[in-house]
Amino acid sequence: MDKQAQGTTAEMTTMQLGRAYVPFQVLGEMFTPEQALMKGTLFPDLYRPYKPGKWRY
Repeated sequence: MDKQAQGTTAEMTTMQLGRAYVPFQVLGEMFTPEQALMKGTLFPDLYRPYKPGKWRY
């Protein structure tokens, strides 16, 4: 390896590449199994139907 690649590898061994953060979630309402299959999720809070040209955020 050339010196540039060796330096990069050495630096990468000391870096943290990423860390996940998952907040605590409370179980709330749920769709019926039939609704969940049609909507693609069991949880109404996660249901975001696609509406072309409209932003919900």
